[in-house]
Amino acid sequence: MPYGLVSSPVVAFDLVRHPSGPSVARVLRYAVGAGAAHVRALADAAPPAGPGGTPEEAARRHAERAPGEDGAALARVALQAGDPAAARALLARAPVGGLADVLALLRERVVPQCWERPTALHPPGEGADVLDPRVRAAAADAVAHALVRAWTGRPAPEGPPGPRSAELSAAGSDAPGPDAPDQDAPEPDDAVARAAALVPPRPVPLGAAAARVEDALARLAAAPPEQLALLRRSSGPGAAEAPGAWARAVHDVSAALERAGLTEAAACVQLEAVVVARRAGLDAAAAAAGAWPTLSGALHALCAGAVGPAARRLVEPLERAVGAPAGAAPAGLPRPRGRGHGGGAR
Repeated sequence: MPYGLVSSPVVAFDLVRHPSGPSVARVLRYAVGAGAAHVRALADAAPPAGPGGTPEEAARRHAERAPGEDGAALARVALQAGDPAAARALLARAPVGGLADVLALLRERVVPQCWERPTALHPPGEGADVLDPRVRAAAADAVAHALVRAWTGRPAPEGPPGPRSAELSAAGSDAPGPDAPDQDAPEPDDAVARAAALVPPRPVPLGAAAARVEDALARLAAAPPEQLALLRRSSGPGAAEAPGAWARAVHDVSAALERAGLTEAAACVQLEAVVVARRAGLDAAAAAAGAWPTLSGALHALCAGAVGPAARRLVEPLERAVGAPAGAAPAGLPRPRGRGHGGGAR
């Protein structure tokens, strides 16, 4: 199934229900938010080609070894929900994409949209678009290998990592590459972890919306079990019971984010939320039954400034569950003026 950054809530919905979802989300989050320094660090960490072939070939072998793996995982989630009718509806409307789909998202969406052109995530001249294309290609291979490892729990066939950005960049760069990691330190689990240890991901630039998004993620991270359960019950007609209305609201907000140039920033938030939600104890069954659409839709709307009927429809269930984010008016009241879509994020 095709994935795109505009539909990042769909990607996140699949990942939050998948056993390897948080690991995959961590890798994708770093890639989507990567600027020149991050991509250069990824290229330095890129594994040389191994005898096992490309990450895409590894994904095909994995699919052959585990046919129907993703459908089986979703079926287990549905059975845990204890409602056969709801399980059938869930299976019908929310198939989980596979490893090949995630790799295609990287190659066909993340690299062209986030690395080959300027984005609002980085100041002019600091995006990955300023790099030699061969550096970007090596970095993309490093991320693809990391995605295989994250999804399967096994590394893709690779050799030892080594510096590559300098030798690949014929034009060179005035900015120095990252230093080699301490040889005495324990080796991180993949190239993305090695790169992130040297060049940490940059905070998502959301302007006036940033504080409310951060507050919502912090509330989720600290939420006790009863609040996580309330997330599911608070979905009301916005998610589980009327998925069409929820999908239309998310579509409207996604379109507003795209017009404002904030698609990539909102995708970073969705991927961060996958990791935070699972660490907080939100299991796949609760996520599929309505808790994740509630949370994901609210975060998407908060990224857009929570302005307009569609955005308010998405934010209000989260406020009922965990309270209004910092700086927000109570549910059902007009939001403060001046919080346009992504104001100040460029």
